Amino acid sequence: MRRIAFVFAGALALAGCAGLESSDPASPYYAYSTGWVAQLNRPLVIPADSATVRLQYGRVVPRNGVQEQDPFCVVELDTVSEAPQTLQPGRFEVWRVTRSISFVAEAESYVLKARYVHDDDGEPTFLYYKTEFRLRDPAQPQLRGMTCEWNQMAPGNRALMRHLTLDEIRGALGDWMSLIPPKTAL
Repeated sequence: MRRIAFVFAGALALAGCAGLESSDPASPYYAYSTGWVAQLNRPLVIPADSATVRLQYGRVVPRNGVQEQDPFCVVELDTVSEAPQTLQPGRFEVWRVTRSISFVAEAESYVLKARYVHDDDGEPTFLYYKTEFRLRDPAQPQLRGMTCEWNQMAPGNRALMRHLTLDEIRGALGDWMSLIPPKTAL
């Protein structure tokens, strides 16, 4: 448990350093400027009784089908509906990009905060590096945003301990959604 506490504390300390921001889009610490756009290229159906849909390897995947050791993105609406909801193609303003580290992949929950899954040596097995894109489209006000993440505690990822690069996020989205930089950014 000490080892995970040390790794987590180190990661949090590094995450707080403003000097980690990079102007290189290949960096996991790329500093997204204002003016980005997320373009949905075809209708995206959010299943009934849900407010989210997952994209991974350029495909829609069920909630329980995500391979959490690889990059995936969760598109989120404001409300759950008993019927499927369809997000229509369009261009969405990216009005804020934030990064965080969490033991839980889903939205914060008081129940989930108290319940961590541990492996045989007592260490948490989930540590998500998240990049959250807050999205806005006046024509579709139910759109909340998109979070792209991966589990750093998955086998093979423990040595990485970093946020996703722009290319890794684009790989998860495939041709469903495009992240378009401001004309002056790239």
